[in-house]
Amino acid sequence: MGKTLDLGIRIELLSMDPHCQNISLGLYRRSCGGIPEVKVHTYSNVEQAAGRVTFIRQALIQMLGLVKSPENPEWLRFTCRTMHERALKRAFLDLCKIETGAPLTPKPLTAFDKKADCNLTVANLDDGLYEMKSEQPTEAGAKRAAALARGFIKLFEIEAGDGGKDRIVFPCRTNHDPIIGALMYRAQNVRSAMKEEEEAATRGVLSAPSQQN
Repeated sequence: MGKTLDLGIRIELLSMDPHCQNISLGLYRRSCGGIPEVKVHTYSNVEQAAGRVTFIRQALIQMLGLVKSPENPEWLRFTCRTMHERALKRAFLDLCKIETGAPLTPKPLTAFDKKADCNLTVANLDDGLYEMKSEQPTEAGAKRAAALARGFIKLFEIEAGDGGKDRIVFPCRTNHDPIIGALMYRAQNVRSAMKEEEEAATRGVLSAPSQQN
C-alpha cells in the first residue's frame, strides 16, 4: 500500500530526466515556522533515483546558494528566509540538465553578449542591489546592460533598482550572487526563456510509483 507523503505544494516538475532513466523529479514547497523551504523528490524507485535526488539537492546548495533546513536537511531554504520562486523554478530545471557527478561550480557574474559584442558584468552593490555594466563604453553596450536588467525583472520577480535603468534589487534586500550567475544567460535571452517556460508547462505530471517503470 502506498504511503502518502507530506511534501507541501509542488512548484516545478521535470517530467523526464534524461540523466536518470527518464524519472520524474518534482520541486516541492512548504513553510516551516513561517520560513519557506523546498525539497527535491521523486516517486521513482529505480536504483539511481536516490543518488540523483541527492545530486540535484547539492546543486541547489552549491550553485544557487540555498542552505539546509535545521529541522530536516532534505529541505532547503534561502539564507534571506524568504522565497524567490520564479528564479528557483527556472534554475531547478537548468540544474536538472547537469549529469550526476559533474562538477558543481557557481557561475560567474560576467557573460559575453553577442548583440553588444562584449562582456556584460553584474556588479554587486550590496543590500541586494545589482548594476549591469558593459565592458565597452558603447551605445550598444549600454542598451544591452539595460536590457539585461529588464530580463531579470521580467523573468524572475526581481525589482527595478534606484539609480538607473541598468539596476535591479532583490525584494528581500539580500545579496544573491549565485542566483544572478545561474540565471544571467536566461535574462539575456528573454524570449527564448519565456518560450521554454511555456513548453515546460504543458509537459507531463509526476506519476505515482505504480505508474513508473
